[in-house]
Amino acid sequence: MSKIQPLPTLIVLLMACTPASAQITRYGATLHESQWGTATSRMQCSLYHEIPGYGQALFTQNAGEALTFSLRPSMPLPAAQKIALLSVAPAWKHGVKSKTLLTLPTAGREHKIELNSEHSLQLLNELAQGMTPTFSTIGAGGSRGSRLTALSPVQLRPAQAEFTACITNLLPYSYSQIRQSQLQFDFGSSALLPEARERADQLVEFIQENSDIRRIRIDGHTDNIGRNRYNRALGQRRAEAFKHYLLAKGIAEKMVVVKSYGERKPKSSNRTPTGRAINRRVLVTLER
Repeated sequence: MSKIQPLPTLIVLLMACTPASAQITRYGATLHESQWGTATSRMQCSLYHEIPGYGQALFTQNAGEALTFSLRPSMPLPAAQKIALLSVAPAWKHGVKSKTLLTLPTAGREHKIELNSEHSLQLLNELAQGMTPTFSTIGAGGSRGSRLTALSPVQLRPAQAEFTACITNLLPYSYSQIRQSQLQFDFGSSALLPEARERADQLVEFIQENSDIRRIRIDGHTDNIGRNRYNRALGQRRAEAFKHYLLAKGIAEKMVVVKSYGERKPKSSNRTPTGRAINRRVLVTLER
């Protein structure tokens, strides 16, 4: 394994929480080993850093979601009694003090460490300032020793620029956010309203970026005004109108399944104008 150089400021921080008898194992890339890489798409942006002998540090942001961070060891690790995230000042940052950023709960921390959006942003900001974020892990009772796992800021800047550019190009919604859409229609009409066309364009964009979408189900619905047979046909026309818009935008016809329920499955009461307006709809569902 590669070992990070022990810094006086770091040792001072550790002395307060590490038993004197504990063995300290250090993981971290040397100046020449340190590398950062990215994996980018319109659905997910990743910024990763290999930690020799330990595993990987990974920043991730998915479409429609917030930034997260995880520290992923490549081997099983013993349970921890205490985990702290330190921001360690490198030797060339004269006058800059190291500090403890946060203390993490240890329940379920035997393996991967994960941070929420707020702490992930804080961690990335410390790296961008040239600091060396270091996870200090003390084994249960101190008998199993302690670990220092450091993230090197060396070679971060080019990869971070790619990561930031990727985030600005992410789709604004995730699968769970766009999986199901309800689109309204005017009374007796199967013409797509502007809101329906806008949602259709979003669905097309999402589907084109996700090869795992295997089917688009479009269910047509109506209120209960008129005969049952008429409403069944109207529900079909509404579903077909949405289908043809998708096909015109390049969606393969074999992916689309259309069905009309007419007035049979109201979402709201048909006793009020508001309820009937809610029931005049198509329900579009993406399936993986």
